[in-house]
Formats: sequence, C-alpha cells, structure tokens
Amino acid sequence: MKPSRVESPYTGPVAEVSVRVAGRTLRLVKPVEPDRLLDDPEVVAWNEDEDYMPYWAYLWPGAFLLGEALVAGAYEPGTRALEIGCGLGLSGLVAVSLGLHVHFTDHDLTPLRFVEASLQANQFEPNRASTGLLDWRTLPVERYPLILGADVTYEKRLIPLVAGVIAGLLDPDGLALITDPNRSVAAGFGDAVKALGLATEAVPAEAHSDELGPIRGTIHRVWRPLASRSAGI
Repeated sequence: MKPSRVESPYTGPVAEVSVRVAGRTLRLVKPVEPDRLLDDPEVVAWNEDEDYMPYWAYLWPGAFLLGEALVAGAYEPGTRALEIGCGLGLSGLVAVSLGLHVHFTDHDLTPLRFVEASLQANQFEPNRASTGLLDWRTLPVERYPLILGADVTYEKRLIPLVAGVIAGLLDPDGLALITDPNRSVAAGFGDAVKALGLATEAVPAEAHSDELGPIRGTIHRVWRPLASRSAGI
C-alpha cells in the first residue's frame, strides 16, 4: 500500500489580496495559479490512491454564505469553533475577526500553510486561531460548540463523512453551520445527519462577492435534539 499523502505541492506564485465578506475586508493569501495543482504528478497519484483533489486552492461561494451567517449570528466572543475542510479559510477568518477562537482543519497541510499566512496578514493574535490536519474517517476526542463547513458537500461520497464529523465532534449544546450553493448532490445532507440522530433545518441564504458576483445557497443548521443532550450523547 502506498503511504498516505498529507501535502499537495503548490510551487506557483502567491498573492495577498483583499476580500470583502459581509461588510468586512480581510486579507487572504492565495495561490495565483491554482489549476497547476490539478495536473501535478503527486496530486494525480494522490487522487488515484484516495480520490482526493486539492480544490482548497480556489475561492468557493459557500465561504461567503457562511461569512454572512457568522456576522448575522452574534456569537459570543471567545467561542471555540472548528472549521472542517477549511481550504483557504475565508469563513474561518471572518469568525476570528468576530472574536471567535477557530481551529482550522483540512485533509491537506498546504492549505493550512496559506491559512497561517492569512492569519498573519490580518495581524490576528496568535492565540485566537490554530491549524491542524483532520481526516474525517478518524476523529479526535475533542468536541466544539460551533462547527463550520463551507462547500464541503460538493460530492455525494462526502455527505456521510461530513454528517459523521458533526455527530462525532459537536458539543451537546452545540451548533453546526454547513453552507452549500444549492448543488444537487447536497440534497441528501439533511437525511444523512438525521440518520445519525441529529436535528437540522435548511435556511435559504444570499451573499455577494466581488469575485463571484451574487451568490444564492443554503445554510444547514445542525444540532442535537433535546433527548440526545439529556442522554449525554
């Protein structure tokens, strides 16, 4: 068996840009030529091993939807949040700007390096954020009061994995926010989380991006029903 890979080899140019999200301007460090990753021999081999592609290098619409939801949510400063499949980490950066403590996670080390550069570019205090690898098939024991995921249900095979992460890592009284720009493959997400004993509601959402234009999608709010909390699940 080939060793599991943990880092996609991006060697192209990098840019630091300003991005507006929910009325806030953030500095984002990103690859200038993300397409070059898709044809890299190491990435092709990784894809053959694990069906993985480094889509983290692109700016996705769900991050803007999630950023809007975070700004509107008035979350308590200091709240611990976990971002899954963070990619470039735009929505997590919005959360940090709101005073939340965010643990950015991905399956690939390279996007975490970009997130760390963006945290520095925004001059956020180091103790307000952390980064780490997270394999959705092997979960740690930590639980979080807030779990964030933007555009993490873009393939059907990912839906049960995302549902499993939420079921495994959400605090008894916690909330998960998963956003999607109304892709048809994400239609089964609600059923997947309900099958694990969680409650959910799908809320229509809108955002605007200078890069992507008007964005429409859905925010899936996920929580544990009262009976589950009483049972200590």
